[in-house]
Amino acid sequence: MIQRIQSLFLFLVFISGLATFFFPIASFWGNMYVIKLSALGVEEQFQYDAEWPNTILLPVVLGLISFLAFVTIFLYKRRMVQVRLIRFNLLLNIVYLGLIFFYYVPELEGLTQTNADYISEPGIYLPIASVIFLILANRFIMKDEKLIRSADRLR
Repeated sequence: MIQRIQSLFLFLVFISGLATFFFPIASFWGNMYVIKLSALGVEEQFQYDAEWPNTILLPVVLGLISFLAFVTIFLYKRRMVQVRLIRFNLLLNIVYLGLIFFYYVPELEGLTQTNADYISEPGIYLPIASVIFLILANRFIMKDEKLIRSADRLR
């Protein structure tokens, strides 16, 4: 099970999903405040009076991504089910990144009148790494499936 390279990639997706909870995604710097967007919500370093958007979707989608990657590891005997779950997980990762880039960050930029800083925050790189790991896991599962089918033809 864990000896397969795709299981390692799925485990890395699980770990990166958990690690995303602990790192900020984007920062907003002003003259008197620093605001950080993380998977758990909006964190203020200094008081800024604004009504922050509800960020309940971020931890829910991220938790589902991590849980689905962990469950997919143990379905190693059912490769095509693994492929479907990985593709669904890829869709969830794209939805997660879309929520960040097209909903939460523009809304926070409008509230704070500043631009978001992604480059210095490690939390934005982890979902992108998850997408890469999921694509690699899918590739190696399809490679195994092709090998099994070619062996079945020889019998």
